[in-house]
Amino acid sequence: MTDKRKILITDEVHSLLPEGLEQMGFEVHYQPKIKPEEVLENISEYEGLVINSKVYVGKEMMDRATRLKFVCRAGSGLEVIDLEYAKLKNISAFNSPEGNRNAVAEFALGALLNMMRNIGKSNIEVKNREWKREENRGVELSGKTVGLIAYGNTGQAFAKLLAGFDVQVLAYDKYYHGFSAGHVKAATMEEIAEKADVLSLHLPLTPETTYMIDLQFLDSFKKPFWLLNTSRGKVLDLGALLTCIFEGGIIGAALDVLENEKISILSKTEQANFDSCVADKRIFLSPHIAGWTHESKRKIAEVLLSRIKEIYHPRIL
Repeated sequence: MTDKRKILITDEVHSLLPEGLEQMGFEVHYQPKIKPEEVLENISEYEGLVINSKVYVGKEMMDRATRLKFVCRAGSGLEVIDLEYAKLKNISAFNSPEGNRNAVAEFALGALLNMMRNIGKSNIEVKNREWKREENRGVELSGKTVGLIAYGNTGQAFAKLLAGFDVQVLAYDKYYHGFSAGHVKAATMEEIAEKADVLSLHLPLTPETTYMIDLQFLDSFKKPFWLLNTSRGKVLDLGALLTCIFEGGIIGAALDVLENEKISILSKTEQANFDSCVADKRIFLSPHIAGWTHESKRKIAEVLLSRIKEIYHPRIL
Protein backbone atom coordinates (compact mmCIF):
# COMPACT_ATOMS: atom_id res chain seq x y z
CA MET A 1 0.00 0.00 0.00
CA THR A 2 1.50 3.33 -1.08
CA ASP A 3 1.15 6.66 0.70
CA LYS A 4 -1.31 9.11 -0.75
CA ARG A 5 0.10 12.05 -2.60
CA LYS A 6 -0.18 15.19 -0.48
CA ILE A 7 -1.39 18.67 -1.40
CA LEU A 8 -1.04 21.70 0.86
CA ILE A 9 -3.57 24.55 0.64
CA THR A 10 -2.21 27.62 2.43
CA ASP A 11 -5.15 30.03 2.11
CA GLU A 12 -8.91 29.96 2.40
CA VAL A 13 -10.61 28.44 -0.65
CA HIS A 14 -14.06 27.17 -1.53
CA SER A 15 -14.74 23.69 -0.09
CA LEU A 16 -15.18 22.42 -3.66
CA LEU A 17 -11.40 22.40 -4.14
CA PRO A 18 -10.24 20.25 -1.19
CA GLU A 19 -13.25 17.96 -1.60
CA GLY A 20 -12.53 17.52 -5.29
CA LEU A 21 -8.84 16.83 -4.65
CA GLU A 22 -9.71 14.22 -2.05
CA GLN A 23 -12.01 12.56 -4.58
CA MET A 24 -9.04 12.42 -6.95
CA GLY A 25 -7.15 10.46 -4.32
CA PHE A 26 -4.98 13.17 -2.78
CA GLU A 27 -4.36 13.65 0.91
CA VAL A 28 -5.28 17.31 1.35
CA HIS A 29 -3.80 19.42 4.12
CA TYR A 30 -6.05 22.48 4.30
CA GLN A 31 -4.22 24.99 6.49
CA PRO A 32 -5.39 28.55 5.71
CA LYS A 33 -3.73 29.88 8.88
CA ILE A 34 -0.31 28.37 8.17
CA LYS A 35 2.64 30.78 8.25
CA PRO A 36 5.10 31.10 5.33
CA GLU A 37 7.98 29.78 7.44
CA GLU A 38 5.92 26.69 8.29
CA VAL A 39 5.29 26.08 4.59
CA LEU A 40 9.03 26.27 3.93
CA GLU A 41 9.74 23.86 6.76
CA ASN A 42 7.29 21.22 5.54
CA ILE A 43 7.22 21.70 1.76
CA SER A 44 9.26 18.52 1.09
CA GLU A 45 6.17 16.44 1.96
CA TYR A 46 3.99 17.81 -0.80
CA GLU A 47 3.37 17.03 -4.44
CA GLY A 48 1.04 20.00 -4.88
CA LEU A 49 0.80 23.48 -3.40
CA VAL A 50 -2.17 25.86 -3.58
CA ILE A 51 -1.39 29.45 -2.52
CA ASN A 52 -2.85 32.92 -2.66
CA SER A 53 -0.67 35.89 -1.68
CA LYS A 54 1.03 35.28 1.68
CA VAL A 55 3.47 32.59 0.48
CA TYR A 56 6.23 33.32 -2.03
CA VAL A 57 7.38 30.28 -3.97
CA GLY A 58 10.96 31.07 -4.94
CA LYS A 59 14.27 29.26 -5.35
CA GLU A 60 14.67 28.33 -1.67
CA MET A 61 11.14 26.95 -1.48
CA MET A 62 11.45 24.93 -4.68
CA ASP A 63 14.88 23.55 -3.78
CA ARG A 64 13.34 22.12 -0.63
CA ALA A 65 10.22 20.91 -2.47
CA THR A 66 11.73 17.65 -3.71
CA ARG A 67 8.33 16.11 -4.51
CA LEU A 68 6.56 19.20 -5.85
CA LYS A 69 4.91 18.76 -9.24
CA PHE A 70 2.69 21.83 -9.32
CA VAL A 71 2.03 25.13 -7.56
CA CYS A 72 -1.11 27.10 -8.30
CA ARG A 73 -2.44 30.52 -7.37
CA ALA A 74 -6.03 30.84 -6.20
CA GLY A 75 -6.38 34.11 -8.08
CA SER A 76 -4.95 35.88 -11.09
CA GLY A 77 -1.42 37.07 -10.29
CA LEU A 78 1.68 34.92 -10.68
CA GLU A 79 4.16 37.39 -9.18
CA VAL A 80 4.27 35.21 -6.04
CA ILE A 81 5.95 32.39 -8.00
CA ASP A 82 9.42 32.41 -9.57
CA LEU A 83 8.19 31.16 -12.93
CA GLU A 84 11.59 30.77 -14.55
CA TYR A 85 12.93 28.66 -11.70
CA ALA A 86 9.73 26.61 -11.63
CA LYS A 87 10.29 25.81 -15.29
CA LEU A 88 13.88 24.76 -14.58
CA LYS A 89 12.64 22.49 -11.79
CA ASN A 90 9.89 21.06 -14.05
CA ILE A 91 7.20 22.33 -11.67
CA SER A 92 3.92 23.33 -13.28
CA ALA A 93 2.84 26.84 -12.22
CA PHE A 94 -0.56 28.26 -13.05
CA ASN A 95 -3.30 30.60 -11.86
CA SER A 96 -7.06 30.98 -12.23
CA PRO A 97 -7.86 34.38 -13.79
CA GLU A 98 -11.04 33.08 -15.38
CA GLY A 99 -12.44 32.57 -11.90
CA ASN A 100 -12.61 36.21 -10.84
CA ARG A 101 -12.57 38.15 -14.11
CA ASN A 102 -16.28 38.94 -14.04
CA ALA A 103 -16.11 40.01 -10.40
CA VAL A 104 -13.26 42.42 -11.20
CA ALA A 105 -15.11 43.80 -14.21
CA GLU A 106 -18.29 44.44 -12.22
CA PHE A 107 -16.31 46.15 -9.47
CA ALA A 108 -14.48 48.36 -11.97
CA LEU A 109 -17.78 49.44 -13.53
CA GLY A 110 -19.30 50.12 -10.13
CA ALA A 111 -16.28 52.12 -8.98
CA LEU A 112 -16.33 54.18 -12.16
CA LEU A 113 -20.04 55.01 -11.90
CA ASN A 114 -19.56 55.80 -8.22
CA MET A 115 -16.96 58.43 -9.11
CA MET A 116 -18.73 59.90 -12.12
CA ARG A 117 -22.09 60.19 -10.34
CA ASN A 118 -20.83 61.09 -6.82
CA ILE A 119 -22.74 58.15 -5.34
CA GLY A 120 -20.61 57.46 -2.28
CA LYS A 121 -19.87 61.13 -1.68
CA SER A 122 -23.52 62.19 -1.72
CA ASN A 123 -24.49 59.27 0.52
CA ILE A 124 -22.10 60.50 3.20
CA GLU A 125 -23.32 64.09 2.81
CA VAL A 126 -27.00 63.22 3.18
CA LYS A 127 -26.25 61.14 6.27
CA ASN A 128 -24.53 64.25 7.61
CA ARG A 129 -27.77 66.18 6.87
CA GLU A 130 -26.26 67.97 3.86
CA TRP A 131 -28.55 68.19 0.81
CA LYS A 132 -26.25 69.16 -2.08
CA ARG A 133 -27.92 68.49 -5.41
CA GLU A 134 -26.12 70.89 -7.73
CA GLU A 135 -22.75 70.16 -6.15
CA ASN A 136 -23.29 66.48 -6.96
CA ARG A 137 -24.40 66.93 -10.57
CA GLY A 138 -22.69 63.98 -12.26
CA VAL A 139 -21.23 63.04 -15.61
CA GLU A 140 -22.64 60.27 -17.82
CA LEU A 141 -20.48 57.41 -19.00
CA SER A 142 -22.35 57.24 -22.30
CA GLY A 143 -20.37 58.70 -25.18
CA LYS A 144 -17.01 58.53 -23.41
CA THR A 145 -13.79 56.81 -24.46
CA VAL A 146 -12.42 54.20 -22.06
CA GLY A 147 -8.76 53.22 -22.31
CA LEU A 148 -7.67 49.80 -21.08
CA ILE A 149 -4.05 48.94 -20.41
CA ALA A 150 -3.81 45.15 -20.95
CA TYR A 151 -6.56 43.17 -22.62
CA GLY A 152 -6.45 39.80 -20.91
CA ASN A 153 -9.15 38.16 -18.82
CA THR A 154 -10.25 41.15 -16.74
CA GLY A 155 -9.73 43.70 -19.50
CA GLN A 156 -11.96 41.72 -21.85
CA ALA A 157 -14.58 41.17 -19.16
CA PHE A 158 -14.68 44.91 -18.41
CA ALA A 159 -14.97 45.75 -22.11
CA LYS A 160 -17.90 43.31 -22.39
CA LEU A 161 -19.77 45.08 -19.58
CA LEU A 162 -19.10 48.45 -21.18
CA ALA A 163 -20.82 47.35 -24.40
CA GLY A 164 -24.17 48.53 -23.05
CA PHE A 165 -22.98 52.06 -22.29
CA ASP A 166 -22.39 53.45 -25.80
CA VAL A 167 -18.68 53.95 -25.21
CA GLN A 168 -15.58 53.52 -27.34
CA VAL A 169 -13.02 51.18 -25.78
CA LEU A 170 -9.37 51.61 -26.74
CA ALA A 171 -7.25 48.72 -25.51
CA TYR A 172 -3.48 48.39 -25.43
CA ASP A 173 -1.81 45.01 -25.00
CA LYS A 174 1.82 44.39 -25.91
CA TYR A 175 1.34 40.66 -26.30
CA TYR A 176 -2.16 40.35 -27.76
CA HIS A 177 -3.16 41.66 -31.17
CA GLY A 178 -5.97 41.50 -33.70
CA PHE A 179 -8.83 41.81 -31.23
CA SER A 180 -10.53 44.93 -32.60
CA ALA A 181 -14.28 44.31 -32.92
CA GLY A 182 -17.46 46.25 -32.25
CA HIS A 183 -16.93 48.94 -29.62
CA VAL A 184 -13.36 47.73 -28.91
CA LYS A 185 -10.35 48.93 -30.88
CA ALA A 186 -6.73 47.92 -30.41
CA ALA A 187 -4.69 51.03 -29.69
CA THR A 188 -1.29 52.29 -28.66
CA MET A 189 -0.67 53.88 -25.28
CA GLU A 190 -0.22 57.18 -27.12
CA GLU A 191 -3.69 56.88 -28.68
CA ILE A 192 -5.18 56.16 -25.27
CA ALA A 193 -3.47 59.21 -23.78
CA GLU A 194 -4.81 61.35 -26.62
CA LYS A 195 -8.45 60.23 -26.55
CA ALA A 196 -9.39 58.55 -23.26
CA ASP A 197 -11.80 59.97 -20.70
CA VAL A 198 -11.22 56.92 -18.47
CA LEU A 199 -8.09 54.85 -17.88
CA SER A 200 -8.46 51.34 -16.42
CA LEU A 201 -5.45 49.19 -15.52
CA HIS A 202 -5.57 45.40 -15.96
CA LEU A 203 -1.85 44.59 -15.87
CA PRO A 204 -0.12 41.65 -14.22
CA LEU A 205 2.81 42.61 -12.00
CA THR A 206 6.11 41.75 -13.68
CA PRO A 207 9.52 43.47 -13.84
CA GLU A 208 8.33 44.99 -17.13
CA THR A 209 5.09 46.42 -15.72
CA THR A 210 6.41 47.65 -12.35
CA TYR A 211 5.63 51.40 -12.23
CA MET A 212 4.77 51.28 -15.92
CA ILE A 213 2.08 53.88 -15.29
CA ASP A 214 4.34 56.76 -14.30
CA LEU A 215 4.24 60.55 -14.27
CA GLN A 216 5.41 60.81 -17.86
CA PHE A 217 2.51 58.68 -19.09
CA LEU A 218 -0.13 60.22 -16.83
CA ASP A 219 1.03 63.72 -17.79
CA SER A 220 0.70 62.90 -21.49
CA PHE A 221 -3.13 62.72 -21.41
CA LYS A 222 -4.74 65.45 -23.48
CA LYS A 223 -7.76 65.92 -21.23
CA PRO A 224 -8.66 65.29 -17.58
CA PHE A 225 -9.67 61.68 -16.93
CA TRP A 226 -10.80 59.16 -14.34
CA LEU A 227 -8.43 56.34 -13.35
CA LEU A 228 -9.19 52.82 -12.13
CA ASN A 229 -6.66 50.34 -10.79
CA THR A 230 -7.98 46.87 -9.99
CA SER A 231 -4.78 45.06 -11.00
CA ARG A 232 -1.66 45.46 -8.83
CA GLY A 233 -0.54 48.44 -6.78
CA LYS A 234 3.02 48.53 -8.07
CA VAL A 235 2.06 48.96 -11.73
CA LEU A 236 1.12 52.54 -10.81
CA ASP A 237 3.40 55.21 -9.34
CA LEU A 238 1.18 56.48 -6.54
CA GLY A 239 3.22 59.64 -6.12
CA ALA A 240 2.70 60.43 -9.80
CA LEU A 241 -1.04 59.81 -9.44
CA LEU A 242 -1.23 62.24 -6.51
CA THR A 243 0.66 64.87 -8.47
CA CYS A 244 -1.83 64.60 -11.31
CA ILE A 245 -4.79 64.67 -8.90
CA PHE A 246 -3.46 67.86 -7.27
CA GLU A 247 -2.80 69.48 -10.66
CA GLY A 248 -6.24 68.54 -12.03
CA GLY A 249 -5.10 66.14 -14.74
CA ILE A 250 -6.93 63.28 -13.03
CA ILE A 251 -10.54 63.99 -12.06
CA GLY A 252 -10.84 61.03 -9.70
CA ALA A 253 -9.18 57.69 -8.98
CA ALA A 254 -10.50 54.37 -7.67
CA LEU A 255 -7.69 52.27 -6.21
CA ASP A 256 -8.52 48.73 -5.12
CA VAL A 257 -4.81 47.94 -4.78
CA LEU A 258 -1.83 49.74 -3.25
CA GLU A 259 1.95 49.48 -3.56
CA ASN A 260 2.09 48.15 0.01
CA GLU A 261 -1.16 46.64 1.25
CA LYS A 262 0.18 46.02 4.74
CA ILE A 263 -1.04 49.46 5.74
CA SER A 264 0.04 49.09 9.37
CA ILE A 265 3.73 48.93 8.37
CA LEU A 266 4.26 51.55 5.69
CA SER A 267 7.52 53.30 4.91
CA LYS A 268 7.71 57.06 5.44
CA THR A 269 6.98 57.76 1.76
CA GLU A 270 4.23 55.15 1.59
CA GLN A 271 2.61 56.60 4.71
CA ALA A 272 2.70 60.12 3.29
CA ASN A 273 1.11 58.94 0.03
CA PHE A 274 -1.50 56.90 1.88
CA ASP A 275 -2.41 59.85 4.09
CA SER A 276 -2.80 62.02 0.98
CA CYS A 277 -5.13 59.44 -0.57
CA VAL A 278 -7.22 59.27 2.58
CA ALA A 279 -7.52 63.04 2.80
CA ASP A 280 -8.56 63.55 -0.83
CA LYS A 281 -12.26 63.09 -1.60
CA ARG A 282 -11.44 62.49 -5.26
CA ILE A 283 -9.69 59.20 -4.39
CA PHE A 284 -11.74 56.08 -3.63
CA LEU A 285 -9.92 53.29 -1.75
CA SER A 286 -10.95 49.67 -1.19
CA PRO A 287 -9.05 46.69 0.32
CA HIS A 288 -8.26 44.59 -2.78
CA ILE A 289 -11.81 43.25 -3.11
CA ALA A 290 -12.50 43.68 -6.83
CA GLY A 291 -12.27 39.94 -7.45
CA TRP A 292 -13.61 39.03 -4.00
CA THR A 293 -17.14 37.63 -4.39
CA HIS A 294 -18.87 34.45 -3.25
CA GLU A 295 -19.26 33.46 -6.90
CA SER A 296 -15.60 34.04 -7.77
CA LYS A 297 -14.49 31.97 -4.77
CA ARG A 298 -16.32 28.98 -6.21
CA LYS A 299 -15.26 29.67 -9.81
CA ILE A 300 -11.59 29.89 -8.80
CA ALA A 301 -11.87 26.50 -7.09
CA GLU A 302 -13.50 25.03 -10.21
CA VAL A 303 -10.74 26.38 -12.47
CA LEU A 304 -7.92 25.10 -10.25
CA LEU A 305 -9.52 21.68 -9.85
CA SER A 306 -9.91 21.39 -13.62
CA ARG A 307 -6.27 22.32 -14.23
CA ILE A 308 -4.96 19.92 -11.62
CA LYS A 309 -7.00 17.16 -13.25
CA GLU A 310 -5.41 18.05 -16.59
CA ILE A 311 -1.93 17.54 -15.11
CA TYR A 312 -2.78 13.99 -14.03
CA HIS A 313 -5.05 12.99 -16.92
CA PRO A 314 -5.32 10.22 -18.03
CA ARG A 315 -3.41 8.89 -15.05
CA ILE A 316 -5.64 7.43 -12.33
CA LEU A 317 -4.41 7.97 -8.79
